[in-house]
Amino acid sequence: MSETGGATMDHAAAKKAIEANEQVLARLPLDTTTLHALGRDLLANSPAPLAVKIVLGRRTVLLLADAGTSIDNERFLDLKINTVFNCGHSSLWWHHHLRGTGRTLADVAWADPRAVVDVGGGVPLFAQGQVVGALAVSGLPHEDDHGLIMARVRSIVEAE
Repeated sequence: MSETGGATMDHAAAKKAIEANEQVLARLPLDTTTLHALGRDLLANSPAPLAVKIVLGRRTVLLLADAGTSIDNERFLDLKINTVFNCGHSSLWWHHHLRGTGRTLADVAWADPRAVVDVGGGVPLFAQGQVVGALAVSGLPHEDDHGLIMARVRSIVEAE
């Protein structure tokens, strides 16, 4: 556990919750219609301007941005996606993993801070249990970025 703004954070419990989220993500259909609808749904349900990027492999299949976002948001999308591909989990999982072990990006040999981040808002996309893509949003506080993704993904998966 560690301190965050005076409150104790249980990073191990947070990682377990995020791993459960990843089980929901594994049920998300990866067809073009679903992914494009998800991107539009994320923008429509965000309380603030948002940028969204979805990649399969390393190929961009969707990039959307509300007015009020900037090139900084697009840069964060790429950093979050790189993080997902490098650690094989959601970028929020990586955030809690580092905090829970008392480490920073500087302590991880592969974690070039010009290429990855340790904030939430990037999630893996799965096919047959393997990470085959990533979805990232930027525009809200990083935990809210992750929460928005998971709320919208759950609505799709539960409708299936």
